[in-house]
Amino acid sequence: MKPVEDIAWVCPPEPIRGLDHLGVQAPCTTLYTQLLPGITNVTDRARYYAFYPWVIWSFERRYADHSLDEFRRVLRRAECLFALIAIRHARALDDADHGRHGIGMVGRFELLRIGDDVEEISLNEYAALEGPKRYFKNKLGGLGQYYFGPLRDLRILDHSPQGNDYPLGYDRERGRELAEAFAKGVAEDAFFRGLEASAITWSDLDELASFCPCGLRASPVEQELLHDLFLARTATYDVDGGPARRASLGLMLDLVRRDGKNPTYTYEALLRGASYAGALPDGSPWELEGALLRARGGWGTYQRNELLSAAVQGLFAAILRAIQRDHRGVLRESADAANVGERLLSSFGARLARPLADEIAQVRGELPPLANWTAPEHELERGWQLLDLGLEDDQLEDAAEKSIQILLALLARGVDEYPYADFELDPEYFDPQEVHLLSLRQASRTTWAAMSLGEWIRWLSVHWCVGRHLRVALRKLRAERRDTFRIRPLEGELRVVEAPAPTYTLPRVTRAVQILRDLDLIDVEDDGLLLTERGRAALEVCRGG
Repeated sequence: MKPVEDIAWVCPPEPIRGLDHLGVQAPCTTLYTQLLPGITNVTDRARYYAFYPWVIWSFERRYADHSLDEFRRVLRRAECLFALIAIRHARALDDADHGRHGIGMVGRFELLRIGDDVEEISLNEYAALEGPKRYFKNKLGGLGQYYFGPLRDLRILDHSPQGNDYPLGYDRERGRELAEAFAKGVAEDAFFRGLEASAITWSDLDELASFCPCGLRASPVEQELLHDLFLARTATYDVDGGPARRASLGLMLDLVRRDGKNPTYTYEALLRGASYAGALPDGSPWELEGALLRARGGWGTYQRNELLSAAVQGLFAAILRAIQRDHRGVLRESADAANVGERLLSSFGARLARPLADEIAQVRGELPPLANWTAPEHELERGWQLLDLGLEDDQLEDAAEKSIQILLALLARGVDEYPYADFELDPEYFDPQEVHLLSLRQASRTTWAAMSLGEWIRWLSVHWCVGRHLRVALRKLRAERRDTFRIRPLEGELRVVEAPAPTYTLPRVTRAVQILRDLDLIDVEDDGLLLTERGRAALEVCRGG
């Protein structure tokens, strides 16, 4: 029998649910990546930025065998022990505030299953590369899966110059400085005794409480260096992206100072709204200067792109569900989506025959002021309303209408000639055939200029929805051999597989807030976030950047 790899080319592509079925979220991801470089959606805790260089530095000093296999063994046991210490510390203090202790620790979900009644814990069982209790699949654990890329970009870690068979290396300036600072605040020898023990007890973990993420506040040298790193306070840590990260974190600190205890909005929603509108929820101007003003402009552009993305996704989802509801899940060809889209917007009545330009002018006169972003008719609120909708049969018309209202509002507010001026992006980066703010502006001045509202809706239904999805899915099929079709081309028909609900991207804000908390720049109370004294000092540093 032939090996599987010899016949793989005849196997059907693997169906996966996939993400970004229209390719409309890619610009949003590019923008938030530039706004918060060095922090990702999986780098949850500030102390890992010092812990990992410390592990590599300690491995180099403490172990004679520097093979990759030995490094993997030590790293995996170190990650498990680090997470167990945080779990135990929270339990010992009977502290339900997991944001101070174990939340976001690598392997936490598996290790939380260990009960207090367990007398001895074998790290081998959890750190093993295989087995039912394995804490992490990646051979290099959370470092390989989550942290190595950002730490490399920050020039803290790198691949070892000794080749692929040697463990990862640390930067001899930044990485070593962080490693030595981490060492000053913890019981190193006790940690490695526990790491190499055949079993550890909960009381052993109590002796290592200084390793808990909350211990960063009692480790002043490490804490100051991490402030230098995240806020790019010194020339050593002001590497690529440092000023942008400092400005975004400063912007977040400023917003906490002004409105960190808002009962209506999550902090991320507050940042989205205030940046987009340049105003706080009460409508008062969010007055900023210098780097923080530029950062707010960047986040506002990001949110504008998010609204465009969500609106197109919403129309696409409503069309696919309407095909399932009204056409038994089948269309003859993508051009037929035009009829489906127009029927979903039949509530517009005679307005469908109006010139699109006239409709945009009317919307411009009816929109709430940009600063009044909490108004139900504001495009920001409509964006959240759209995301909160289900895709039930009786909600499809509402979803399609909100999607079109958001797009009309974006056109009515106007799009700058080059809306991405706050970012380091080549103007050629944005393909005119893709969906982004530049193509929105260009299409409004050319392709859509002479259309009626109804013709525009029909065009969107085909070119930016069903037809676009087929092109994106075919591209993924060719490049990755992955089947991401939500409406699948079959012989003589298109059949709906599933209607993906519209979503926003995850712009790293939640992780950034946790890191600011780890650094003691903000704190959490029952009614929200507040700025600490350290946070006020840090804000002044960010303002000066």
